[in-house]
Amino acid sequence: MASESAFNKRLTAETTFDKVEGLLEHFNLPPKAISFIRGNLRIIQIGIAVIVTAIVFTSLYSSYQGKRKEEASSALAKAMQQSKEGQAEALRKVSEEYGSTSSALWAKIEIAHLDMQNGAYSEAGEKYRKILEKTDVAKPLYPLVLFSLAQALEVDKKFLEATKEYDRLKGFKGYEHIAYSGMGRLEEVQGNIEKAIAIYNNFLLSIGDDPSFAQSKEQIDGRIARLKARL
Repeated sequence: MASESAFNKRLTAETTFDKVEGLLEHFNLPPKAISFIRGNLRIIQIGIAVIVTAIVFTSLYSSYQGKRKEEASSALAKAMQQSKEGQAEALRKVSEEYGSTSSALWAKIEIAHLDMQNGAYSEAGEKYRKILEKTDVAKPLYPLVLFSLAQALEVDKKFLEATKEYDRLKGFKGYEHIAYSGMGRLEEVQGNIEKAIAIYNNFLLSIGDDPSFAQSKEQIDGRIARLKARL
C-alpha cells in the first residue's frame, strides 16, 4: 500500500473544531484569546446555548404575558357589562382566572363596590382592607382604595376606625380635602362640634395660601361658619 502524500492524502469530514480553528484564524484573534477559546470551547458552547435559550424563553414569556393581559382586560370589560345579578360572579371569575393582572385587581375592587351598593358595608370593608395589604403604598391605586375603606367604615358606623383611615389618607397629595372633610364630618355626626371645627381649621392651616385649594378653602370656611352658629 502506497504511503500517503500531500497529493493523495485521504479527505476526512470537517469537524466542529476545524470550523472553529478556521474562524479563529479568520478573525486574527490574539494568541492568548485563541488559546483560551481552544481550552474552554465546550464551556463557551454551553454558555452560548444557555444565553440563546434564555432570550427565547424571555421573548415567549413576554408574548404570553401580553396576551394574558389582553384577555384579562377583555374579560373585565365583559364582566362590567353584565346585569347586576350576574356581575359579581363574572367579576369573581376574572379575579380568580387572571390573578396576577391589574384587571384581576380591579375586578376585586369592583366586587367590593358592589357590596357597598348592596349595603354589605362590613364585607366591603374587609375586601378593601385585603386589597390594600397586597397593594404597594406608592401606587396611585392605594389612596383610592384607602378612601373606599374609610367610606365603608363610616357608613358602617365604625367611626373610630374610619377616622384612623381618613387620618392616613390626608398624607396623600390630592386627598387632603377629602380626608379632613371626612374626619370633620365624623365628629359632626357624633356631636363633637368643637372638635370638628378644630379639624377644619387644621386643614386651613395645612394648605396656607395655596391657590389650588381656593375652592376647598371656601367650602371649609362655610362649614366652620355653620358649625360656630350652632355653638
